[in-house]
Amino acid sequence: MNPFVKNFLTLVNRFLWSSSTVTRAAPHIRDANNVHRMWNTFVFASIPAWVVGMWSLGHQTNIAIADLQLVTVPGWRAWLLSQSGIGFDYNSILACMAHGMLYFFPVFLTALLTGTFWETLFATVRRQRVDEGLLAITWLFCLLMPATVPLYQVVFGMTFGIVVGKLIYGGSGRYLVSPALLGMAFLIFSYPDLMYAPGAWVPVAGYDQPTVLELVTDEGGIGVIASVDYSFMQIFLGNQPAAFGLASPLAAIFGAWFLVWTGMASWRIMVGAFIGMMVMVMVCNAIAPNHVLFSMPWYWHLVLGGFVFGVAFIATDPVTCPMTDQGRWGFGLFVGALTVLIRVGNPAHYEGVMFAILLASMFSPLIDYVVVEKNIRRRKLRLQGGINE
Repeated sequence: MNPFVKNFLTLVNRFLWSSSTVTRAAPHIRDANNVHRMWNTFVFASIPAWVVGMWSLGHQTNIAIADLQLVTVPGWRAWLLSQSGIGFDYNSILACMAHGMLYFFPVFLTALLTGTFWETLFATVRRQRVDEGLLAITWLFCLLMPATVPLYQVVFGMTFGIVVGKLIYGGSGRYLVSPALLGMAFLIFSYPDLMYAPGAWVPVAGYDQPTVLELVTDEGGIGVIASVDYSFMQIFLGNQPAAFGLASPLAAIFGAWFLVWTGMASWRIMVGAFIGMMVMVMVCNAIAPNHVLFSMPWYWHLVLGGFVFGVAFIATDPVTCPMTDQGRWGFGLFVGALTVLIRVGNPAHYEGVMFAILLASMFSPLIDYVVVEKNIRRRKLRLQGGINE
């Protein structure tokens, strides 16, 4: 069989089954968990955020159709919804879920095929077995995308994230930053209109409904939220324009709890990011209590944008985060504080958490190095004290 085809089939098989190459005898440690299951746990944990995101996207889209009073809705998605009898009722959970999924699955399949091609090509050229983690990277990358993203940009972003962010470093366990996050950052800087242009979040031509975080940073603080009939609980639950998986902070919190419960993610990073965010917000409140952005309370920073999602699913990537417990505390504090600084200091890039995680990941090896060296120095001093006695 052609090596490329063989690696491709192996990779497809890995989406559902674990590798048959396992250790079965002493002295190797055996465990029910493996790399494949670890990455799949991140996918399972993000399903609540995805479900709410699908409903929210369909809800916002169907509201836009009703507001514009469109008699005939263009596009193949509208044709399918009309022919199936599901329709465009924004009060129907089925209609909203179906509409949201019709936007998500083309993006997901495009990203998955792109990543599969590059994983297979690199495995064939290197004459190695195909790598782990493609499904989780693809899934998280797509959850960060808006519904209006063109499919060719999905191909470019996924290519950059997989090739530059992962494969050239040697694959899973070796990359420096999250490939999913790197792919999203590449698209933001290459195509600024992807997330910052009018009409970027609700995929209905002629309808512009920005995210709540955009309203706060561009229009003059949290007072704007009440003027457009948004409430804290509504945003917390996930009824707002957002990327595919970033609509509901509550759903992301459930996912974070699942990751901590299964031992797949560090609670120290999550708690550290929350503390870092709170401390930096309090500093900003003290510096400029009357400023529209500096005066924003910490609980609004918590629910706006993708802070909870980013901390729960991206910052806790076991490859890019520190390995030491003290380092994870410092990493989390850095992410939380830097998120607030980016949001209030540079509203042009309002979604500070993603850029904060990228920057913090670059310092992750240094953080671990400092912690280890500090521990070595402390032990040396302890040993010298014992000898002197």
